[in-house]
This record gives sequence, structure tokens and C-alpha cells, in this order.
Amino acid sequence: MSRLFETLPPNFNAPGAKAACSLVSPPRTPPLETGVANSESILDLAVHVLATEAASLSFLTRLYTASPTARTSFVRSVQCIVNSLNNHGKVVFSGMGKSGKIAQKMVATMNSLGLMSFYLHPTEAMHGDMGIIRPQDVLVLVSYSGSTVELVKILSHISPQTAVIAMTAHASAAGCPLTAGNENAILLPTPIHEKEEVTFGVSAPTTSTTVTIALGDALALAVADTMHHVEGRRTQDVFHSFHPGGAIGGSKKALADWAVLEGDMPVLESLEGKKVVDCLMMAFRSKDGWIRLIDGVIPPRRLKAVDIPEVSLTAAGVVVPKEQWIVLDGALKITDARNLVKPGQVISVRLAGGCIGFLESDDIF
Repeated sequence: MSRLFETLPPNFNAPGAKAACSLVSPPRTPPLETGVANSESILDLAVHVLATEAASLSFLTRLYTASPTARTSFVRSVQCIVNSLNNHGKVVFSGMGKSGKIAQKMVATMNSLGLMSFYLHPTEAMHGDMGIIRPQDVLVLVSYSGSTVELVKILSHISPQTAVIAMTAHASAAGCPLTAGNENAILLPTPIHEKEEVTFGVSAPTTSTTVTIALGDALALAVADTMHHVEGRRTQDVFHSFHPGGAIGGSKKALADWAVLEGDMPVLESLEGKKVVDCLMMAFRSKDGWIRLIDGVIPPRRLKAVDIPEVSLTAAGVVVPKEQWIVLDGALKITDARNLVKPGQVISVRLAGGCIGFLESDDIF
């Protein structure tokens, strides 16, 4: 472990640097009670990898804590992206190989925060996809080496007005092929404290991708906070608005946001002589697959679960009569509603203005 600290740069006394570096030392753990013969060596390697990547993050933290150049570049990058988005531009990320995967992750993070972003594959760019880049856009190039040929080629085909940000291990913009000769290009350094081939004996992207992802997260959140603050919004509210589904959406949404309005459901006047197959087309044509009866409803999940479409509706057990509905207020949060219902139930939602909506309890679990 001491070797990890020896590889860190000198003068590691900047504010916040020691706190970040404390993450490197893993807690002591007892030996395994049972396991394969080489289990300890396996765990030793795992801890070595984790400690090394933690050291790289500490190294990056110190850089952006103490280096005026890195700090200025980061602020310029945030301002550049905010200005672009405010002028109907977008952020275009590009990278090859593993760097391309990192770029795609950054795109997903940006979009989830309400920051319009796209991924451009460098090879596809040279075969027509270059048209996605506009003069008011920002092009973010992800390359640890900073000399990826496919990315260098893109630069010769974009407008001089298009801002360029390069995330590479280079320390100087003048020495990086992606920024050299372009006064408006910004270098965001993403160095690691020790080359991966030295640390692990193989140059597979590990610590380099970790620090790049971390800096990308920092960039996305800084842009979001800066931009949304000016607009009078909170980043967390914007984030939740783009996550209507899943656990994130469920923690903020109310039942009214998920309910299917009674007025949007086709009405089946009578069950007499009706088979499942007779309802399938009605459900297909309805907005959300629900069918309304005089004193009941047919939820889409129950209808889809029937294996024999020629069976009668009453025998199929797809109709949920009114007395079996769980009636809840539409303002109730999804997370609170989960404690009041069980899987397989139909929820009747009381909405504003006396309206009624429906949803299946399985939708909120």
C-alpha cells in the first residue's frame, strides 16, 4: 500500500487533498473462514485495484484543488457549455473504444439533468454523421492519449465557431493534438498518478476511465447547477422530471400522474356472451389497454395473461368489480401508496374535479 502513496505527486498538502487521500486505505478485514485455496490472493488483487483507483481519484482531486490552470479550464468549460445551451446549442461527445463508452455515459448523465447532449461515433462522423455538429454547439472529445486519429480528423471538418473541450491526460493544451493551435479549445486534464501497465501489468483502461467518469460527473453537475440556478429551478427537480419511471420517479410522483382517466376507456355495455377475444381489439384501440364496464373494469395485465382467447370473460376472471377496487386520493405519493396496496389489485384514483382514474397496483411496485 505504501507504494501507492509514493507514486502521488509531492506537496500533497492542498486543502481537501489529505481528506481525499484518506479514501485509499481500506479497512482491515479478517481472513476467510472457507474458500478456494487462492481466495486471499484474489481478494488482495481486488483490494489493490480498488486502492489504486481511489488513489487516482485523490490525485485528480488534488489537481483540481491546487492547480490554477486546471481550475480555470474547468470553470471555462462550464461557462462554455452553459452559453451554448442558452443559445439553442447542444453538447456533442465523441470518443473511440472505451473512451467512447465513457462519452456515452456522460451523454446519459447530461440528458438526465436536462442538458441536451448527443454521442457522435468518430468513424460514423466521417461518413455523414458530422452533420449533427452546429456552430453554436460544444464538442467534447474524450481521449486519454489526446491523440486519437479519428478525433483529430473530426476537428478539421467542424466550424471554427464550434467550441472544443478535450478530456485527456495531457497537462498542457499546447502539447495536446486535440487542442494545439486552437486558442478557443479547452483542455480538461484527466491524468492518473501511475500508468496502468505499471500498476497492473496491462494497459487496459481502468484507472484512466475511472478518473474520466468522475470528472465528467463533476462537469455535468456543475453545468446543471449553474444553468438551472439562473433559470430559477433546482437541479434535483429537473432530474426527477426526467425520471417518470422506476424507483426515482416513483419516489416523487403522485398517483394522479400515473392514473388512466376513466373517460379515456372504451366501455363494454354487457358481459353477456362476450369472450376474451372480443375485448382484445377494444383494449388494443384504447389509450392504455383498459376497458370500462358499468360496475367494473378490465385491467390490461389481466387481459394479457389469458392463454385461451376463446374463453368467456366471466370464466377468465379478468373483470374486477367495483367492490374490489382500492380507492385512494390522487395526491398520494407513489411511495406512500405502496404501503396501502398489494400486488394484483386495481386502484381507483380520486382526481381533481370529481374525475376518476385507474391504475394497477403492479404499476407502482
